[in-house]
Amino acid sequence: MEFNFNTFFGYEDKINALKDMVLIYGFATIIFGSVAILIIGTITRKLGLVYINSKIISPLMLCLGLTLLVAILPTIVFYVVSYDISGVKLLYSWITIFVGMTLFVIFNLKTIKSVFHGFGMVSEQEEFRNRRRK
Repeated sequence: MEFNFNTFFGYEDKINALKDMVLIYGFATIIFGSVAILIIGTITRKLGLVYINSKIISPLMLCLGLTLLVAILPTIVFYVVSYDISGVKLLYSWITIFVGMTLFVIFNLKTIKSVFHGFGMVSEQEEFRNRRRK
């Protein structure tokens, strides 16, 4: 029994009929999801829930950002180069990219945080060196 990539829980006809809308809704979901999580993160930071912010909200924001960056190239290739590809396959590729980015962030969160912390330290050192002497 093989998996048919042209089925999506009975909605494949609707998805394939509105291929342009799949693109719009896909990118809008990522962008507006990032904005919503940013607002939730701001609220949790104001409430002092730093643990929730650092363990759940920040990695999810990173996943959505990486998904947006990585999903642009396959979308252009699938949509422009091979115009005959179905919207369901495009949806499956976005889901695969999001799951891959989520797993990448989960397994490498400590390293990613140390890299960003290192960038912050460099900018603080440069700011200290470049301040005016009075």
